[in-house]
Amino acid sequence: MKLMRSKLFWFTLALVVISLALTLTAAITGKPTFLRGVAGAVITPLQRAASATADWVSDLFGYFYRYDALERENQALKDRIQQLERLEITYQEAISQNAALREAAGIKARRSDFDLEPCSVVSVTGSGFQSALTLNRGSLSGIEAGDCVITKNGMVGFVAQVGLNDCVVKTVINADFTASALISRTREVVVTNGSFELAANGLFKVSYLENDADIRPGDVIVTSGGAYPPNLILGRVESFQLESHGISSYASVTPAVDFSELSSVLVVKDFVIEN
Repeated sequence: MKLMRSKLFWFTLALVVISLALTLTAAITGKPTFLRGVAGAVITPLQRAASATADWVSDLFGYFYRYDALERENQALKDRIQQLERLEITYQEAISQNAALREAAGIKARRSDFDLEPCSVVSVTGSGFQSALTLNRGSLSGIEAGDCVITKNGMVGFVAQVGLNDCVVKTVINADFTASALISRTREVVVTNGSFELAANGLFKVSYLENDADIRPGDVIVTSGGAYPPNLILGRVESFQLESHGISSYASVTPAVDFSELSSVLVVKDFVIEN
């Protein structure tokens, strides 16, 4: 009863009735009314806002879709690059092995007594007086410790350690290297060895020379046989000078092989010992 006596109730009821009447009139006559105008003024901005929101949501979903597509495309490109890199490595290995085989064939033609194993240089494992290389062949390929390692230019060093599928080669400038050799010009027998002092400059040593020894810069030093095959070029004499004690002299020798540029070598697994 209190609600029926309320002015607000009657005012609200009046508005509802008037609104219904105006709406009914507009529907019958088809003419716009004030209420329809008011409703349009309110609803139209809302419709525009809703449309803009829908467009924003659509763009947002489109962005994420495009982002996912770009991510997939980017990953596909990365996979393709990795595949091409693997193919490049395989290609370079094939070239290296082919060059090693041609080199082996050339040496084999000159030295038919050599049993050769072509190998790729995997890494450089030391420098100076510790100069060494790691190769990709080992005991499963018949390689043994002490085997001589060569290229077409001359002797690289000797096999120091052997695994099943790899080996470590100490070069002629390594402090552990020593070999009986000859001065090619005079055929004088000498001893070559790695030197702590000279290895820093990439050189090795011809030791225990007489102070008046007939040895000159440019002389070629070759192996004399024994532990290693004979007539392998070790290097060329760089200089000749007195030892610090003055009792004997020595020669500094530049190796025949540039170790920094090696990609493949040949291991002499066996050779005929000449009497």
